[in-house]
Amino acid sequence: MTHRFSLIIMFGLLLMSPQLAAGGEPRYPIKDSKFPAAEAKLGWLDNERVMFHGYDIGKMTQPGPGEGHSTAAEGLFIWDTGKETVTKYWDIDGPVPLCVFRGRVFFLMKLKGKENTWVLVSGPPGKEEQREVSGGVSMNGHSCRVSDHRPSWMKENKHRRLPLLEEHGHLDFGISSRVDPSKASPIVLYQPNNEQGLQLPFTGEQVRLHAIYLEFANAYLLEGQLETTYAGPIWLLKPDGTVTKVLEPTGKAWEKMGWGHFNFTKKGLFLTGGKGDYASAGTTGGYLLREGKPGRVIAGFVRNATVSPNGCRVAFVHVLHSQAGADSAKALREGKPGVRTLKVIDLCTGD
Repeated sequence: MTHRFSLIIMFGLLLMSPQLAAGGEPRYPIKDSKFPAAEAKLGWLDNERVMFHGYDIGKMTQPGPGEGHSTAAEGLFIWDTGKETVTKYWDIDGPVPLCVFRGRVFFLMKLKGKENTWVLVSGPPGKEEQREVSGGVSMNGHSCRVSDHRPSWMKENKHRRLPLLEEHGHLDFGISSRVDPSKASPIVLYQPNNEQGLQLPFTGEQVRLHAIYLEFANAYLLEGQLETTYAGPIWLLKPDGTVTKVLEPTGKAWEKMGWGHFNFTKKGLFLTGGKGDYASAGTTGGYLLREGKPGRVIAGFVRNATVSPNGCRVAFVHVLHSQAGADSAKALREGKPGVRTLKVIDLCTGD
């Protein structure tokens, strides 16, 4: 059985550098864990500790014939940005579906030697429960709560539904109508114990079937449904059904820079994207939208960005450009750390 480790890796120095944004934008302090990170799901345990997929330098995988190169073994790690330590949390064999919320953790690992069997790990670190599962389990992607029972919102019809926190209910996007969007029905918020539902001011074809819960705002970030990398409309949805528009594109040049992901912080909308060359960052990076204009606060590839519970800090996997990413992959195959690391930017400091 895979087991938990208590190995603590101490760092004498953590890079704490303010990064100058493009166009003279304000500086914000960035901490670098100096620890090799995988481009996979991150999660904040609290406002100081981040759980992430990383690499155990010095411990190499032993793939079988035809299974690829030997490389540094993967694991789940916890970076305590206050104590400046990285702790090995769990051994894993490749990325796992990870959910972290209010100090609770959930992930699944394929059990070797048993077909269609997984190990389910859930609970606070140090107090986790482990059990083998071979059938389906239901997990709320916001609260990380696990159930063996079919959720009440999952009904036998063609409606597309999106669960929120259990205490907030779910969204009903209606039946897909992409062939004729004019027939799309409004999204309905169904709160617990309210069968009537609240009709929201957009349809199921205007919004992506995805939501990010923002603990500091007690709201959900909803993105417009687009088939391009242009910036689309962004909304905040409160549990009571109140909707606030955060972004309404008007055709500005920056909206077409090529955006990948959107997050909302206490300082406003945080966007990642841009375009670069193989060995040049170009316009790629993390941008903070201020007074309708994006200012770059991080240069380079910003992956898996996740906002802290208080809305001030953004954790992300960073590498400057594709060449640096390729060099890091090569380094891992040689048992070296490379330069793709986990970093945190504090948007509430330095403004």
